[in-house]
Amino acid sequence: MKAALVTGVLAIATSANAADDDLTRGGVPLTPFNGLAFQYRGGNGIGLDASTLNEPSVPYAEFLDRIDKGEVAFVEFMAPSGDAAYATFKTKEGETKEKPIRIGEGYPLEDPEGWSSPAFVIKIVKKKDVPYKFTVPGLARYSN
Repeated sequence: MKAALVTGVLAIATSANAADDDLTRGGVPLTPFNGLAFQYRGGNGIGLDASTLNEPSVPYAEFLDRIDKGEVAFVEFMAPSGDAAYATFKTKEGETKEKPIRIGEGYPLEDPEGWSSPAFVIKIVKKKDVPYKFTVPGLARYSN
């Protein structure tokens, strides 16, 4: 009797998980390389809160959309970990060059106890062949 009950419960749990699991998380296909990050439950993982910024910003979701469309010309990450980043968007013909803008709401911050990290943004920027650099804020005035 116990074996039948356990088998029935396992079958229900397995079929419930399989019905909803399309092997993606947030539209990103799971692979052996990213699966651990999506399954890790440590940290808060919510990213940057734009209300804490004192400068104009663009939401991280919009940045991702625009980098997919090829509209990002350059990204500057602030050392040491890249927790602050500024995107320069490509200008359309007849428009003036846009100033860099902070990537804000939802931008992943370095969390040593969780899965959130600007390293994922750097990887995306590099994969899209968008030029980027790291700047040490105190030394930025000496680099020009």
